[in-house]
Amino acid sequence: MNIRTALAASLIVASTLPLAGLANAAPLARSEVAKLFPGQFEAQVRGYRVSFTGARGGSITGFAYGQQDTGRWYMQGAALCVSFDKWTRGEAKCGRISRQGGWYVAKGTDGELLKFRRTDLAQK
Repeated sequence: MNIRTALAASLIVASTLPLAGLANAAPLARSEVAKLFPGQFEAQVRGYRVSFTGARGGSITGFAYGQQDTGRWYMQGAALCVSFDKWTRGEAKCGRISRQGGWYVAKGTDGELLKFRRTDLAQK
């Protein structure tokens, strides 16, 4: 599987799958998720490491294995929605986020799909 296919299938958009079977932590409230931005993060998605930066105004830039993509994030109810120009072909993916230890986690019915954490020191 090439990196583009893997990223398109599972990148940060994995956070957009419904949170089902989340036993250890309650989903974050809309206001808590919105406070994450602006920020810089690292993510682990199905064995891939991805870094991304989200701006307060809704823009997002991701970096993985020499590739870069841009897109946007926004809140839809209590769900975080993310779309990337190339990696998701502009399709928004939405899902609820929980906090487990130092990670923000999205889970689907098949288990953990995405975890990410802040890498910048200043939490604005």
